[in-house]
Amino acid sequence: MQPRRRNDLMKILRGGRASSQEEIVVILQEQGHNVTQATVSRDLRALGAVKVRIAGDPVYRLVDDASAGDIDVVGENLRMALVHFLVDARAAMNLVVATTPPGHASAVARALDLAHLPEARGTLAGDDTIFIATDGPDEALHLATVLLNISEGEVI
Repeated sequence: MQPRRRNDLMKILRGGRASSQEEIVVILQEQGHNVTQATVSRDLRALGAVKVRIAGDPVYRLVDDASAGDIDVVGENLRMALVHFLVDARAAMNLVVATTPPGHASAVARALDLAHLPEARGTLAGDDTIFIATDGPDEALHLATVLLNISEGEVI
């Protein structure tokens, strides 16, 4: 991602003024960027952006450390990441091995990190696999179950 485009996209997301990828494309094109919806989609995923509802209206938000205290946004980010991208989660000793479609592990790991789940000590993401460290086998089994339940639509 080009640094200037990334910075402009982050400003758009922090401003909370885009409810669709198409709107983001138009705004970025007005700012002189040659982008398509596919480019914006990849950029949003790379930045860990999420679409949430604020006052009932959908809007893309950048979930970063500054907004990590907003539990509704963080919880929604985790829920959406798991519902859309978690393929499987299995306990392996003190680890949870979670799988995603190719290219999505980093965004899911970021959502997990920001959620500060009590069992999760840290994450390591590849292209389609995430290792989540826990304190022991019981915690790993519990966390794997929680992640799968959320991915199947249960409320956090």
